[in-house]
Amino acid sequence: MKRLGQRGFTLVELLVVIAIIGVLVGLLLPAVQAAREAARRMSCGNNLKQLGLAMHNYHDTFNTLPAFAYRNGQNDYWRGYSGFTQILPYIEQQPLHDQLRTVTRDFWHHWDTGGEGGQLEVLRRTAIPAFLCPSDIRFQPAASGRDSGRGCNYGMSSGTTIAWANMTEQNGMFRGNTSGNPTIRGELRFADVIDGLSNTLMLSEHLVGDNNNSRLMNGKSSEPRIGTAFPGDRQFPSQIDLDTFGAACEATTTHNSTNGQHWIAPIPTQTMLNTVAPPNWRFPTCQTSGSGFASDRDGVYPARSRHPGGVQCTVGDASVRFVSETVDLNTWHAFGGRDDGISFELP
Repeated sequence: MKRLGQRGFTLVELLVVIAIIGVLVGLLLPAVQAAREAARRMSCGNNLKQLGLAMHNYHDTFNTLPAFAYRNGQNDYWRGYSGFTQILPYIEQQPLHDQLRTVTRDFWHHWDTGGEGGQLEVLRRTAIPAFLCPSDIRFQPAASGRDSGRGCNYGMSSGTTIAWANMTEQNGMFRGNTSGNPTIRGELRFADVIDGLSNTLMLSEHLVGDNNNSRLMNGKSSEPRIGTAFPGDRQFPSQIDLDTFGAACEATTTHNSTNGQHWIAPIPTQTMLNTVAPPNWRFPTCQTSGSGFASDRDGVYPARSRHPGGVQCTVGDASVRFVSETVDLNTWHAFGGRDDGISFELP
């Protein structure tokens, strides 16, 4: 009987199969990555929804929103406490809030000190999932010291103004409690949002730094550059003034890399942003003058995210919207102001 020989793959057939598999993988990977990003974006939106509802619950309790900055008993500003510390009980962090009150003697100690027995440093290193966007990198803290936070990707909107320390110029849903006089408060009520809650930005996103001042991060980053005086109006600046300021900032490499690390600190790029520039602004995040470890100065602190095409926002009514980075500048300005009386419609 004649025995039949076994036939294997030819080289051409093998190469064709490999090519087909390569094409399929090339088609599949973007779809997988897109699905993962969709899941991360949904998780981020859930965080912003939770924070928006927490703000509403806080308002129901105290008949005000929190300020975005609270001077402590030692009458500092940048060393005070963020509005996020005030809403901890409303995001299932009541024990942490109680511990902070005890350790800081009712928020008397500077947040960047050790507090009672060094416990404050331990508490501020607590990672809170509601403050972290899964699409961004994680902040890399040092072993100890100021840069020992565990990250924060969300900021309270102070409005369309470069002002950080002057609450009379802050036209957003939140102001800082900047006065040493305890009778002058920065808190606002929903009734103060004259333009309507559904027309005013409450919260949005920003990115974290890499905690390395020796080099600039590649790609998207909100690492603030150290710029010059702002050339135009401090509120609702023109496109020309923004471009001039942005170009000046882009020309310098001096920067802060510790943005987005502390949910406890009431500082721009930590727990606060403004709507002076559009989302994912093409120029670097920039402050008007030098500072210490973080951006405790006036500046342009835009919303930024790693979600393709824009940022997610919590509106004043606690709904969550995705706003394109190509949004009209005047529309974005009006969205940031609480009482400018400008009619607009987000796309």
